[in-house]
Amino acid sequence: SEPSYTMMKSLFFLTFASIVFVVDAATKVAVIELGKGGTVRRTTAKSIESSVDGVASFWNALHGSGRRRLQHPGMTVVPDLFRKADSSVVIGESGSGVDLSTMPLVAGLVSDESKNGVVGHMEISGHHCHALLSHLNQLEEAESLSIDLLEKHAKIPGISGMKIVVDTPRASALDQQISVALLEMDEQAKASGQTIVVNLVVEESEDTGASSHRRLEGGGEEEGQEGGEQGGGEGGADNANGDGSSGQFAGYYGYGYYNAYGEWVTPYKTMFQIQYFNVVLWTSVGLTLILFSSIFMMIYMPLEPDTLLFGESAKLMED
Repeated sequence: SEPSYTMMKSLFFLTFASIVFVVDAATKVAVIELGKGGTVRRTTAKSIESSVDGVASFWNALHGSGRRRLQHPGMTVVPDLFRKADSSVVIGESGSGVDLSTMPLVAGLVSDESKNGVVGHMEISGHHCHALLSHLNQLEEAESLSIDLLEKHAKIPGISGMKIVVDTPRASALDQQISVALLEMDEQAKASGQTIVVNLVVEESEDTGASSHRRLEGGGEEEGQEGGEQGGGEGGADNANGDGSSGQFAGYYGYGYYNAYGEWVTPYKTMFQIQYFNVVLWTSVGLTLILFSSIFMMIYMPLEPDTLLFGESAKLMED
């Protein structure tokens, strides 16, 4: 009947709208270097989409003890091979008051690269601030951010973090606090010659996630059109064909596939793996050549009697 059809149609659209509503919410991560810098590098990956495990792997690689831990492939930021940060601080923001339209300074940090010390961004669909912060061994809950609190965590070796629950009345004040604290911490780190990496984790609330996500999609379409005009449409054809090199695993140069366990498999290597392999390889080759050269020189070392030593001893015996 007509009323039943109308009711089913309404339920369908409500369900669809709720699904899109939830998907639009995202957790954004901005990687910011304060001080001397040079400890984190931006890769050639175009997609900023990642996962909780991917961001955690970056944190582990940044401050992994002992043997360097492997990071998930295709991410936008990687630790430098030779330089290591003195400390890392994670600032997690979540709550109903997280609205980037009322927090312009935070919005700039999570959207603009190469400004205010921002090296790169990562984004996870959904609400994952709590899941990300659960990977930290040292976590503190705070109501606001001050330079004293940031300096306290910057003195902790390794990585630590703080969680700030934001409500609407405090959103603008927190935006200013983060800007001031980062500027002062940057000046202190430069004066002491240190490098502090700040990971700003912003979990958008459900009522603001949809609008910001649509703005990002609009910007992405414009970038795609510009890329198509400059590249003769080749990039668009690659995306249409589902080429993995332009997606999450853009750090790889070539094809790949997912196996039965959902793992990405490819014979190609990332830039970090190539650099690490070459450093280990040629260091080993050089040390091996030095070892064999030393052994060769020792074996064929000329053995001659010491005329001075034996001559003097012979004279003493005659006397």
